[in-house]
Amino acid sequence: MSIEDKISPAFDPLLAERKSNEKIDAIVIYESPKLEDLPTLEELRSNKTRLSYLKERAKHQQAIQAQLFESYQTQGAKHFQSHEEPAIAQIGSGALPVAAVEVTRNSLPMLARHPNVVAILPNQRVRLIQPQDVSYELPDRQELEQGATWGLQYLEIPELWETTKGAGVRVAVLDTGVYGEHPALQDRVKEFVVIDPLGRTIKTSTSFDSDQHGTHVCGTIAGGQTPQGLAIGVAPEADLVVGGVLNGSGTTIALVRGLVWAVENGAQVINMSLGFSYYDPRFGLIFEELMQQYGIASVVAIGNSNHGNSCSPGNAYSAFAVGAVGRMSRNRADVAFFSSGASLVYPDPNHQLVTKPDIVAPGCNVYSCIPPEGESEGHEYAVMDGTSMATPHVSGAIALLMAAKPDVPTTAILEALCQTAKHPDGDKYRPDNRWGYGLIQPLEALEALNS
Repeated sequence: MSIEDKISPAFDPLLAERKSNEKIDAIVIYESPKLEDLPTLEELRSNKTRLSYLKERAKHQQAIQAQLFESYQTQGAKHFQSHEEPAIAQIGSGALPVAAVEVTRNSLPMLARHPNVVAILPNQRVRLIQPQDVSYELPDRQELEQGATWGLQYLEIPELWETTKGAGVRVAVLDTGVYGEHPALQDRVKEFVVIDPLGRTIKTSTSFDSDQHGTHVCGTIAGGQTPQGLAIGVAPEADLVVGGVLNGSGTTIALVRGLVWAVENGAQVINMSLGFSYYDPRFGLIFEELMQQYGIASVVAIGNSNHGNSCSPGNAYSAFAVGAVGRMSRNRADVAFFSSGASLVYPDPNHQLVTKPDIVAPGCNVYSCIPPEGESEGHEYAVMDGTSMATPHVSGAIALLMAAKPDVPTTAILEALCQTAKHPDGDKYRPDNRWGYGLIQPLEALEALNS
């Protein structure tokens, strides 16, 4: 791999107007140690086994890391003002081969030449994918009569509950936080942390949401019932581990720290509804590491910027990207006008064509829980539109399938969801950059996994 291939194109606008020795923060992904006798997915659910595995990985990683750190701090100093030693530090426990590093325009290619460096990404601003619409209306009569939101009905989730409700599966939500004391989320939030823009973790005595978004997402993944008996959560017995990475402003370093924290806390699915300012295909290497080393599915909203656009990191080749559909009639749904989608050729030697989203799910008129404070003016539930609302439907469905088929690899579960998805134009046109493979059919995916 050439030096240019290791450096993210997202650096270009960030370095364009900076002096050659002016430093900015970045993330370096380095070579991952290859371990034998990897634990099974079921063993990774065990806290003791997981922690032992993480320690073993960190130990093998230290030799690679130490060589990289020493080399960069020694050789990189000449590229900084006053020849100061550049900072470089591991992110989290070492669950992922990533480090936070200071770079300049001149030190960047020098760092990329190191044989153990896989990629370098700039520390960008990370923003929430804002809902397209928010209202505090009550659910419609049909939903109340049938006892489940339209999205759950449309995906035939109640039928899946006869087999599984997601017990034992941990879903990480990296978002604005969560109001864990909400009645619909009772006993569902198992871990909570706030991660500041510098990547520092802050433990709090109670979980909280700096917005409404994270709580709404958590409700769709694992919420229970409203006082009227309306089921809102796809996997109501799944466990939630929530990282507040978007508290005012977020950063790529905070997001990566959140991903490491999710691994440390046993996540099997990670739900994200966020995006970078600049396109960064190299972030897909982190999602690939999560899948290969831990069997973790990275489920990401594709964005609300309409067709022809997409949002990083949802457009990364290894993200499981989700678009949104709305209900047109009782028996028909269509992709929402705001739902993003695009086909991209990545700037690498292979010129890989990537089409996103991968699949679509209900993302319009989604009823879920919110904190009863702030803008809600005492409301405990709200209706929201957005790919952020579709993504938790998919994360919840994956949790259901993981609980039903604990020995099946995550890659097989995602493949089953894609291959059984329904595209209005049939299999011939799959995947496209509007529907992806189509609208997920979790019940059919389970049947495919059983066959």
